[in-house]
Amino acid sequence: MSSTSDHNLIDRDRKTRSVVWEHFQRIPCANKGQEKAECVYCGAIIGCSSSQGTSSMHHHLARCKGYPYAKVEKRQKVASSQLVGIGSSSSPWKFDQNASKKELAIMFILGELPFKFVEHAAFQRFVNKLQPKFLIPSHDALRHDCYELYVEERNKLKKYFSDTSPRVCLTTDTWTSCQNLSYICLTAHFVDADWKLQKKILNFCQIPGHSSEIIGKAVEKCLTSWEIQKVFSMTMDNASSNDLGIQYLKKKLISWNSLVLRGELLHMRCCAHILSLIAREGLKDIDDSVVRIRSAVQYVRSSPARLERFKSCIEQENIESKSLVYLDVETRWNSTYMMLEAALKLQKAFGLLEIQDGKFVKELSKAKGLPTNDDWEYARQFLPFLKLFFDTTLTISGSSYVTSNDMVKHVYGVYMMIDAYCENQDKRLQEMAKRMKIKFNKYFGNVNNVNLSLFIACILDPRHKWEYVKWLISDVYKSKQAETLRDKVRTSLTSLFEQYRTGVCAEDNLRLKSVGTISVSKFPIVDADILTAKYLKQTGQQYLEEKSELDKYLEEECERYSPDFDILSWWKVNASRYPILSSIARDVLAVPVSTVALEGTFSTVGCVLDVFRSSLTPSMVEALICAQDWLRSTPLSLSIEEDLEELENFESELSTMTMEPNSMLVSLDD
Repeated sequence: MSSTSDHNLIDRDRKTRSVVWEHFQRIPCANKGQEKAECVYCGAIIGCSSSQGTSSMHHHLARCKGYPYAKVEKRQKVASSQLVGIGSSSSPWKFDQNASKKELAIMFILGELPFKFVEHAAFQRFVNKLQPKFLIPSHDALRHDCYELYVEERNKLKKYFSDTSPRVCLTTDTWTSCQNLSYICLTAHFVDADWKLQKKILNFCQIPGHSSEIIGKAVEKCLTSWEIQKVFSMTMDNASSNDLGIQYLKKKLISWNSLVLRGELLHMRCCAHILSLIAREGLKDIDDSVVRIRSAVQYVRSSPARLERFKSCIEQENIESKSLVYLDVETRWNSTYMMLEAALKLQKAFGLLEIQDGKFVKELSKAKGLPTNDDWEYARQFLPFLKLFFDTTLTISGSSYVTSNDMVKHVYGVYMMIDAYCENQDKRLQEMAKRMKIKFNKYFGNVNNVNLSLFIACILDPRHKWEYVKWLISDVYKSKQAETLRDKVRTSLTSLFEQYRTGVCAEDNLRLKSVGTISVSKFPIVDADILTAKYLKQTGQQYLEEKSELDKYLEEECERYSPDFDILSWWKVNASRYPILSSIARDVLAVPVSTVALEGTFSTVGCVLDVFRSSLTPSMVEALICAQDWLRSTPLSLSIEEDLEELENFESELSTMTMEPNSMLVSLDD
């Protein structure tokens, strides 16, 4: 009997070892073959005899509404199917050494990783855990793979230019390596067939110097290698040497018969740099008020203990702002704005720190002294002025969206605020504004030096058009200058339209000519056409001259103003109504008004290659920088700088842990 019982127990354990039994409760049953089990989630009764097995219970779990893990398993299944790649879920994943090597090269290019990192023991251990079959290449082999990928992507882009032949807008910017070698970065901007703004770095090549002749010949060589001849504009920084370089390129492009209006619109000065120069002119003789506030910020940031005391003051004053004070950098005027903006929110905390911390008072008294109420009031009046420069520079420095159509609005908006501050009662703000106005007039005061494509781009914005531009010019310039500039803009717009009409719609242009000057023999051999032409010729009648696209566009009502207006989408939809104007808009709206990426806009130091790229050969530097630009899906590169606010939040989380972090910190504050 005991032997039989032991056998039944073993048999039962064997039969219930499936994991599905974790979700079902067996129902006692004397009749063999009619065993049942109850779902522990919904109470459903499912057959589980030896002949049925556990398949019925598995099927029930898949549709059981009470089963708590259904959504989790569904997500896991979806994630697994995504890992398989494109195709049906029945297609098993298969390891591919070549595809994996290519992805590794892409990772190193996009991540800006040094080649020797591939031989690091930690990286190799990580890859072996992921896929033991993958043969990790050496750093030499990886370098070769990256260059091959560059050549492959370059050929694709060159074929695109050959097939579509877009008119491009160029920007140039100069870089310096750690060894003081000079590089030039040439970038093409254009609107593609789907009306999307594109930015592609064409070359990043070494040059022997920064003279106008060297830069001009370098750009010519790059364009020749890409077989690009159709250029609309070239945006360069404001160095005087660039004027001669532009003249050299203009002669070459005219000889290629590829410029519009014989190069009148070719030279675009970097407006972001101009605004930065104007802002720095105002901050050149920085007021003692700003110096005292900066000293207070530097004191708070000089040690962890001081920062903790300042945080305590913030809490005691019940200040809701979560941001902390920032240290500014002398070579970046925007950091002064950010420092003042953050400090003003915490003014009360600084006042409390003055009462509670004697060292704060003692240390600042050695220099310019403690910030006074007048200092804070000066900063409060000064901040909106600096904010306008900051916001405008950020807006016009983008490369992933159109900036030319709003450029005149932003720039002359800055001018109007400068003009208003020139009448400010505070003499310090007044003097600062006057210095800025002189600098502004150096670049925008002479109407003969302003690139007219900025005004044309504004006219081609259906929210503004010609009447808005006329008003803006009249409001900013004196009457004689305003009249001159209005005439120049309207003449250039008309000439541009005529040139594009000749190139884009030559047949339509002929159709609009008077019938009296057309021979009957030029008409197709169709009786109705012959009779009509003969009648019009003998009676002296002429075809009614249709209004041009330009006139129709300007006479139509403006679109309702919206800050989120997508101008490229509007022209995409209306291209069939305005085939000539849309061709102009495609080129004019692609004009970049800044030469540098957003992160370099505020700096006076210039663009410097990192240590890794400086250690490479010039051809390899070009391959990595160009390939990174072509491969990434977003125009923003990976930022390796940590966000200060995120770090502050992280430190706050650490302080709440049970490990008592203060006991592990050594205070440097005596």
